[in-house]
Amino acid sequence: MSFEPIISGFMSFFYFIVVLGLAVIFHEWGHFIIAKLCGAKVERFAVGFGKVLFSTQRGETEYALCALPLGGYVKITGMDPEDETTGAEWEYLQLSPWKRMAIVIAGPLMNFVLAFLIYFIIYAWFGVAYTASTTVGYVPKGSWGWEMGLRDGDKIVAVNGEAVKSWDDVVSLQSDMSQSELKIRVERNGETLVKTKAIPTGLYERSGDEAPEPPAHDKGIVIASVLSDRAADTAGLEPGWVILSADGQNFQTRDEWSDYFNSRFEKTDNGEFRALPVTLKVLTLDGREKEVQVTPDLVIPSDDAVPAEPVTRIGITFQGEMSVKEYMLPIVPPLGVAPKQTPVIGNVQEGGPAWEAGLRPDCTIVEIDGKAIDDWTDVLLAIQDSLQTGEDGTVTARPLEMTWMDSKETMHTESIEPSVKMQPLLTPTSIKTGKEYAIAQIGVDRKADRQRMGVLGAISEGWNHLVNISSFMLNFIFDLFSGAVSPKLLGGPIAIYQLSGESGRWGMEKFLGFIAMLSANLGLLNLFPLPPLDGGHLVFYLYEVFRRKPITMRQMEKFGQVGFFLIVPLMLYLVFNDLNRVNFFGWVAGLFGL
Repeated sequence: MSFEPIISGFMSFFYFIVVLGLAVIFHEWGHFIIAKLCGAKVERFAVGFGKVLFSTQRGETEYALCALPLGGYVKITGMDPEDETTGAEWEYLQLSPWKRMAIVIAGPLMNFVLAFLIYFIIYAWFGVAYTASTTVGYVPKGSWGWEMGLRDGDKIVAVNGEAVKSWDDVVSLQSDMSQSELKIRVERNGETLVKTKAIPTGLYERSGDEAPEPPAHDKGIVIASVLSDRAADTAGLEPGWVILSADGQNFQTRDEWSDYFNSRFEKTDNGEFRALPVTLKVLTLDGREKEVQVTPDLVIPSDDAVPAEPVTRIGITFQGEMSVKEYMLPIVPPLGVAPKQTPVIGNVQEGGPAWEAGLRPDCTIVEIDGKAIDDWTDVLLAIQDSLQTGEDGTVTARPLEMTWMDSKETMHTESIEPSVKMQPLLTPTSIKTGKEYAIAQIGVDRKADRQRMGVLGAISEGWNHLVNISSFMLNFIFDLFSGAVSPKLLGGPIAIYQLSGESGRWGMEKFLGFIAMLSANLGLLNLFPLPPLDGGHLVFYLYEVFRRKPITMRQMEKFGQVGFFLIVPLMLYLVFNDLNRVNFFGWVAGLFGL
């Protein structure tokens, strides 16, 4: 009998308790300490709900651990409508509205404090991850980098006349579209070369941001912008139109559309290249279908471009389905190239395929299925390319023959079968619809370069990270209510349990990061002005201030009932999402042969 599943389950539960316990304890401690400072009588400080498993009395307060580890509470005398009140000054409703507001807001604020402290620890301990190399590792055909003649192995030393020390500098400088020309200076085989690309005029003219909402469609791709004086502009295409097909063909992802539009040329008998016209079926803004013929512009790359053949462009940018490959690769727009990153393992997920095969941090991947590996991009592509779809539509991954060198320079070769996980990604389609993609994983990530910093640097980075993650969550919630984000992406206690275990098995940095993210999320959600959240109480007490009339216990009771009817359907929906995500309903249907 194998004890590994039991041990794995126990560790997942342990990580879950640590994650939720820290977030809850800090939240409730915020309420508790401010209540004490405001003169309230705190009867119980509880972590969890339901049956008390352990408790101890300290002064007037009972400290309790309860059976259901999904939250916690601070019981203040006079806060529960069922409490018998005497009008004593330490009862909750006898406190001034300002003190009650301080008590309720202290919980969420302590969640932000916890998140900030953890981010500070992460940056002080691990430093900031960045890409030190400025060497090019991946140049897709059709990209600006390919057109300029950049090659795998070129070391970028300057962008637009400014020296670069890291790939972060390259990313920042190459994105400046205010100039007429993008100029990249590289070193290749001991020689210094200057590569240039004229920035297309009208690149941001007629942008999709200004275009009206596209018509409803179930296939095709939306034109986001049309470049002035290019093939699409000449043919009369407009932002917001939907391209349904090209020469009778329909493609699933943006990069598939790009590949097709880039390949519309032929070589004539005299050795010259000629663009081939493309017939597009489009859906206009008023919902009419029509055909438009576009003769693409022929783009001849630099003499040293690899491969040394042209591409065609029709002069549009578009919004649509992003492929997993497009999502995963560290390609930098608009230059369109990725850095060379050494294939050295940084973290290995405990219990994952790579861990079981013996891969550990600091191992260097040398070969996959007989192909030499010298760049992390090759690793990502090889793992994702292992996916295969059966006749019944089931997605699996074929085993990969992987060779690596450990930290003692000993070579190992093992067959590793990637696990396949269906999950949403931060792609426009997935965010809008909740669509899940098949992702092949072996449970490794790359060893990142680290910039060490002192206390002040860690404070600054920790604060910036907290602000960024809070802004992201606010935008997510706004998009959720506006319909731009699918509610299928929401998760409940089962999702937290799964993510706690997964982050814990990835090591301390990711585990701490998940705790900080969850704590900030808990703090932000609790500030929303809805009962029974802290933000709802805050609004209730503000109303009392402006009304200049104390609230009654009866009003508190009604307020709690409203909160109950709001929160229960939400919790049920989150649990439904969780059960659907783990295919619980499919498992039940299988039991009954449905």
